Amino acid sequence: MKKISILLVLIISLQVNAQKSFEKNANVVAFGLDLGIYNYTSKIASSATSDNSVAANKMLNLYYERGVLNWLGVGAKLQLSDYFTEKDTNTNSKPSVKALDATLLVNAHFVRSKRVDMLVGFNLGYSTMRWEARDQYISAAKGGGLVYDLHLQPRFYFGDHIGMFINLAYVHYGYKNMDFQNTFYNESDILDLTGGGVNFGFGFQAKF
Repeated sequence: MKKISILLVLIISLQVNAQKSFEKNANVVAFGLDLGIYNYTSKIASSATSDNSVAANKMLNLYYERGVLNWLGVGAKLQLSDYFTEKDTNTNSKPSVKALDATLLVNAHFVRSKRVDMLVGFNLGYSTMRWEARDQYISAAKGGGLVYDLHLQPRFYFGDHIGMFINLAYVHYGYKNMDFQNTFYNESDILDLTGGGVNFGFGFQAKF
């Protein structure tokens, strides 16, 4: 009986001291690729009506996370979005719509085995968008606003330091008072653009 008790204590001790995929003071740097599909509502200040539209984009993101507790990480994320657009049949040009997000992140790691790290979390920050087109009336529109997301992310490690992840998130954008610009004259109207949707992607991370 004594030997069995010693064996159980040894097994528990090994489990407690086993290396985890995420711990306090861990540093994680990650690079990812995502696709997003959103529903936007646009409202021009001079008009009483609003329009709904579907938009899709591709994203590059880079972020850093630091373990402040064994199960809790905080950090920052930068994301560059490039929206898919169609060629304008009148001007025979293709508009360019790009956005840059800078957010703070908080992650809760609820599964932390040696090779698997499952987390949920949120990002909160600021996004800027710029739309450009070769149009005789409106050549560009730009503005910024709040962005946040709620995400689920499983991470898998090939060894102690390198691995890959899958990202699934709901994202919300709120661009307020986007200014129109024109090459020939000033346009005083403004646009509010709000909406959200789903991001899905993958990437690679390094832990040190």
